[in-house]
Amino acid sequence: MSDDHHIPTAEHDLKTEPGERLARPFTRFAKLSSSGGIVLLLMTAVAMIWANSKYADTYFEIFNQTETRITVFHNESHGAPAADYGDTPGAHDADAEHAQDTTHDIIDEHADEQTDAVIDDATHAVADAGHGDDEAGSQDAHAWAPVKDYPYWYMGHSTAAWINDLLMAIFFLVVGLEIKREILVGELASPKRAALPIFGAIGGMIGPALIFAGLNMGKPTINGWGIPMATDIAFAVGILAMLGSRIPNSLKVFLTSLAIVDDLGALAVIAVFYTDHLQMNYLGYAGIIVAILAVMNILRVRWITMYLVMGIPLWYCVYMSGVHATIAGVLLALTIPAHARVNAVNFVFSTRKALDVFADAHDDPQASVTTSSERRAAVNAIMKNSRQVLPPLHRIEHVLHPWAAFIIIPIFALANAGIPIHGGVIENLGNASSMGIILGLFLGKPLGIGIMCFIAVKLGIASLPTGVTWRHIIGAATLAGIGFTMAIFIANLAFAKSPTDLEHAKLAILVASAISAVVGAALLLSCKSGPEPEPETLGPLVNED
Repeated sequence: MSDDHHIPTAEHDLKTEPGERLARPFTRFAKLSSSGGIVLLLMTAVAMIWANSKYADTYFEIFNQTETRITVFHNESHGAPAADYGDTPGAHDADAEHAQDTTHDIIDEHADEQTDAVIDDATHAVADAGHGDDEAGSQDAHAWAPVKDYPYWYMGHSTAAWINDLLMAIFFLVVGLEIKREILVGELASPKRAALPIFGAIGGMIGPALIFAGLNMGKPTINGWGIPMATDIAFAVGILAMLGSRIPNSLKVFLTSLAIVDDLGALAVIAVFYTDHLQMNYLGYAGIIVAILAVMNILRVRWITMYLVMGIPLWYCVYMSGVHATIAGVLLALTIPAHARVNAVNFVFSTRKALDVFADAHDDPQASVTTSSERRAAVNAIMKNSRQVLPPLHRIEHVLHPWAAFIIIPIFALANAGIPIHGGVIENLGNASSMGIILGLFLGKPLGIGIMCFIAVKLGIASLPTGVTWRHIIGAATLAGIGFTMAIFIANLAFAKSPTDLEHAKLAILVASAISAVVGAALLLSCKSGPEPEPETLGPLVNED
């Protein structure tokens, strides 16, 4: 949720400079609540058009066939890391030596399909040699493999895989920060405020999962039951923003809170149900790093750089453990301090003192700061006060949120939404997996959210937010069926070994999200606009009556 309260800054009455005039359309667009969803929609359209055009080969070459490697030195006397291959140090048989010789030492990037095949064969041969059987050899997708100039080892993945594993970890860091903020000081901090979105989110996860499971029970696609559980915050809240003032602000708060709880549930599903073949040693290393971060939090360490630096080995250990690497972003977010160094009283007092120094430094109020050491010192003091009154959690979220909304998520959409449509759309959507996703998102979401909210209200645990009717709730619940980012992300995990099912799932997610967006917006537009609640009662408050 935005912290922009339209407070004027020192530049508000200044003449616009040329550079500002050029950037004004972009800055205004970035401030819109719907801007992130619009960029996401645009990149999705680009990916779909690109993947189904005559240039489709370049799309798949860039994102799926081009391999980017990390190559490291590993002492020959120690051989392969035992955690990677499960064998004793230095143990390599003839097959492994052959694989080592035939592997190409290409450190940067390549897209040659024949070379890819050689590398794949070599990697599998080394893994098979280390594990002794095919099943064990394929269980660790994160293993290091030797290159020609042993003792160098590499880990290589496609561009899309690095985006999903590495870049999306930053997005999940932002998600984790939002969840922690809402739980500590936001709409989820009060049990009365949190009751309705929590009940709604639980229903919004159970309903779609049951529909998908019912249609896919006993089939290989049952592993995709978690796909329709997720809600895309950027799209859903963006559509609410585009509907304008006829939508109560309290409904926007409700949907945002519900989506955040939904994200928390999706993270739990990813960590518990879409994790295979745990490497307990790396999991232990990750636990040690989290413990160090927790101690830093307890000791009131507020140096943001320290946390971000510690996040690098945390990401690696989680990645190597078998748990999806993006969980590292959430774990890091949970350790970021949410307390300020100074309170509001100290901030006001010290900042006013600095302003007095700034004002009294020269008789001429127009004197330049660059020529006055006193004024520079006063400005630096104000800047320090501003950093100390804002908790590190808020500062990191403020910095990373635009990057997540306008860079990371659009790149993720571009790399993952390019779905080649072979044959007719009906043929691609007629299978049980696709129907489970479509019905789960479009019907399961609003039914689950609506039923659970109704139960919570009837039991007296919660009540509708001020100015919100049941029609508003159903409309917002339908918008929650816009799964997109999180749904595609879970689909990549659920159908990692079945490209056909993955294509069908992605197409079904796009169709279900589009239907949910149109129907949800239409339902909300049909609602009667009621009086806007007073500012102090905004939010999903429980009526004391």
